[in-house]
Amino acid sequence: MRHASQIKRDLAILGAETEVGFRADSSAAERIRALAAELEAINPTPEPASAAALLRGRWRLLYSNIDLLRKTTLGQLSFNILPDTGVRVAELFNEVDPASGLWDNVITFDALDSGEPGTAVIMGSYAAVDDAEIDIRFTGSLVVTATAPVRLPINREQLPDMRISITYLDESFRMIRGNHGILYIFERLDAAPLRWSRDI
Repeated sequence: MRHASQIKRDLAILGAETEVGFRADSSAAERIRALAAELEAINPTPEPASAAALLRGRWRLLYSNIDLLRKTTLGQLSFNILPDTGVRVAELFNEVDPASGLWDNVITFDALDSGEPGTAVIMGSYAAVDDAEIDIRFTGSLVVTATAPVRLPINREQLPDMRISITYLDESFRMIRGNHGILYIFERLDAAPLRWSRDI
């Protein structure tokens, strides 16, 4: 069996080659699926949902098979919470703070019409359900551009709670699986979340 560091390196390379999934063909997607399953089989954290020190931080998305589009709209990126403004996605992040239950999805982008950079935040909170599963409740959204930030509430009927499973977790790498087999692979950039979005 290969060492976890080798598998993680291969996943990171494939994530970069496919632009976090934006340009993944069937061959690359199958290779990533196989590598992810190989890594999940040697998960070193038996109770990842409650491993606060490992979960906490700012995580960058390396890959997802959620049919991501580089050119899309804020609405499509935010479960149709935000306006249908055309954007080109730059990067995607996840901010986690177990002490407060914070679970934010952060998207940096450039507006298609003006090229103006911006950031969209889908703000949420989470709670552990069992050793590996967590429930996520998104509570609001925020768009930050050169103009004043815009906050929008989230209708619970519009976006119900989400349950995901953490299938791999160590000090620098995390994989989660959502509904319909959706896979997300993250690398940790910092052991503390920025939390800037809550202060704007």
